[in-house]
Amino acid sequence: MITLLREWKYQLTGYSRNIKLFFWFNFVWNLGISMFGLVYNLYVKSLGFGQTTVGSMVGMSALAAAIILIPAGIMNDRFGPKKVISAGLIFTILALTARSLIQVEHGMLIAAFLGGMALAVVSATILPFMANNSTPEQRVHLFSLNMALVMLANVIGIALGGVLCDLFHFGFGLENIHSLQVTLLIGIGIAALGVIPMSLFDKSRQEQQPRREKLNWRLTVKEHKTSLQVIAIFCMLGLLSSIGGGMIVPYLNVYFEDRFEASKSAIGIVVALGQAATAVAFLIGPMIAKRYGEVKSVVYLQLSSIPFLLLTAFSANFYLSSGGYLFRQALMNAANPFYNSIKMSYVHRSLRGLASSSGEAVFNLGWFIASPLSTGLVSRYGSYLGYAYAFCVTAVIYVLISLLFYYFFGKERYQTID
Repeated sequence: MITLLREWKYQLTGYSRNIKLFFWFNFVWNLGISMFGLVYNLYVKSLGFGQTTVGSMVGMSALAAAIILIPAGIMNDRFGPKKVISAGLIFTILALTARSLIQVEHGMLIAAFLGGMALAVVSATILPFMANNSTPEQRVHLFSLNMALVMLANVIGIALGGVLCDLFHFGFGLENIHSLQVTLLIGIGIAALGVIPMSLFDKSRQEQQPRREKLNWRLTVKEHKTSLQVIAIFCMLGLLSSIGGGMIVPYLNVYFEDRFEASKSAIGIVVALGQAATAVAFLIGPMIAKRYGEVKSVVYLQLSSIPFLLLTAFSANFYLSSGGYLFRQALMNAANPFYNSIKMSYVHRSLRGLASSSGEAVFNLGWFIASPLSTGLVSRYGSYLGYAYAFCVTAVIYVLISLLFYYFFGKERYQTID
């Protein structure tokens, strides 16, 4: 433990001013956004709309993200993360404010689409910004700490959102819909505080030499053929991963309810513990990478999560199944910082925005593909066999991803780029 704390202290003192400001930005941003995400669906239902409308808005946001992510990555590479993230943040605040006030279905769908676009623009800049303001030796710790902070912000935001809704409704006597609206606006206000640290960012090395010339894709392909190959490989792996995750992750709360008739409080506790376990895994992860290397750590963590995935699927005991979920969540997600660090290391600086945004685009596509497959299995085979089949499909996909990942990156086929 002392060695772990000493190593983290050494890392924190070595981070640049931009990175330290970024931590503050990303924490308050995710705190506000998680509050909004928790409350908004409740707000829509309080207006009298059904689950279909909620699903339509989720679909519109995902579609918008898939459309804008690649252009956002290209804009990031041309103009630098600071300008792109500034524009995305301002438009996100405006779109979320509109979503909190509009009560007409068509207007809500349009606002959801615009909000999904704006949020995607912000998310597309995060990995390139961290990579451009850090050294290769710092990135595993940096990505791990950032993800742990995001998890912490999400837990606090979710808890705070629920408490404020009840406080305004029962404590101050506001009508249910008004208490939800006020909480939504508070969440947006907290997210908007991210403007303060963002405005203090210094220009990164990339932004000091902006690329204003017209894009020449033929020249880019010729000069950065290896980087583009790596991006294509990560897109393929990311699509497989998102299909596998999309089969089960969005429905885990429903799974526990259908399979074990668990109470909402019990489900909430399990999900919260899963996020906490993941945050701890992110902080311990760099020690694993230091011992086994980044590539082997990804493979080991992903493969070791599969028995716990199957335990969650086939256990007839709620507590065993919940324990399997916690370990699976921690082990599988602990590999993400190494995964992102490897991606940024093999891709040229001028294409990191494209690498990040293309990864997020295929993530949205994978969940879109997986959704009807998973729900179709449950609808056809019931809450036990249907979910069991879905979990098994995910397990097979994760094994395939691990093997492919080691094949491409375990033999040093590509040269790292700083």
